[in-house]
Amino acid sequence: MVLGGLIIHFGQDRSLLEAFTDGVPVWFQLATGTGFGILFGVMGVQLMKDPTLKEALSEYEIIKTLNELKLGRGQQISVSAVAGITEEFLFRAAIQPVIGIWLTSLIFVGVHGYIKITTVPKFLFTLFTFLLSMMLGYLYMSFGIYSAIMAHFIYDAIVLWKHTEEAKKETTEAD
Repeated sequence: MVLGGLIIHFGQDRSLLEAFTDGVPVWFQLATGTGFGILFGVMGVQLMKDPTLKEALSEYEIIKTLNELKLGRGQQISVSAVAGITEEFLFRAAIQPVIGIWLTSLIFVGVHGYIKITTVPKFLFTLFTFLLSMMLGYLYMSFGIYSAIMAHFIYDAIVLWKHTEEAKKETTEAD
């Protein structure tokens, strides 16, 4: 949050408060963010069902870490909320107005370690996460920061919940 605040303060012609007050009414931002978050969350869950993609995803560090943590439901919600708030503030409100949506999305995907194009499944996941990031950027531009935050939170919550459930099921079947 501090880095985002510094970027806004020194790199933009608006105040920190304006980053949170720009856009359509907050209730509409939350509604659009919820809708898009559910849409992309369902798409992400569908992608996870493909055995080839599922195998490729297991090679990503963030997925390995999530598997090791074995997060409970409340922790999943907390992680999703913190990621949605902090990442959208940094990437959408602070960085995107300075360098644009395409480069911001590329950096977003890169920071998450999702840029891998060595196999078709990894390329497809890279493309999916890039499109997800672009969608978050367009939500921010079209509606406001709360729309992007809500979409990110809902997406993460759905995918994290489903991933955790699948990991539990696989562990039970292995026993």
